[in-house]
Amino acid sequence: MIKNLPVRSLVHKGLTIEGYSRAAVQSYWRIPELKLAFDLGGSPWSFMGTQTVFVSHGHLDHMAAIPVFVARRRMMKMEPPTIYVPAEVVENVQRVLHAWQRLDRGRMVCNLIGVKHGDEVELSRENVVTAFATKHTVPSVGYVVWDRRRKLKPELQGLPGDQIRDRRLAGEEVTDEVRVPIVCYVGTVPSTGKRRSTSSVTRTSTTSWSGPTSSRTS
Repeated sequence: MIKNLPVRSLVHKGLTIEGYSRAAVQSYWRIPELKLAFDLGGSPWSFMGTQTVFVSHGHLDHMAAIPVFVARRRMMKMEPPTIYVPAEVVENVQRVLHAWQRLDRGRMVCNLIGVKHGDEVELSRENVVTAFATKHTVPSVGYVVWDRRRKLKPELQGLPGDQIRDRRLAGEEVTDEVRVPIVCYVGTVPSTGKRRSTSSVTRTSTTSWSGPTSSRTS
């Protein structure tokens, strides 16, 4: 495997968090088990197989490598990636890709999707991502990855299984959706004016970690 960029790695509660972040330089993270990445300030070769990326904002250290990532996947005959960005920057990102298409003389094909506060993206039957507003000098969003499960409604708990089955077969909804947050990615924190902000956050423990926060409990 080509090692073209630094990649740190941490395993926490069954999730592997890989990537690197340095203010005003580059930020890029991925979680292989969830098949997603956050930000593309750089494009490590090992990230190329991750098809879904959530970008927090439009500063170069968080999205400069989008053309590289898109072009490499095309070169390796992979499916076009799906890249989520703040809704306000979609048009300008498309312009950048079109400009690089002319320079590179190769198609820059990707599913570029704008998101705003409150939007929801379904990753799979088990996982969903929601976007929330963050405070920065440019339009920005953060993301929460949820583990969703079906749980028997409280009023039906204790009933015999055959009664629950009969209600379900009759068309009654017998379960509620329960969501548990497993990862939160802020992407940026408000600047103090002394230095550029970065995607550094603190894990929910005594250990400092410059990357997404994992709150997985199962």
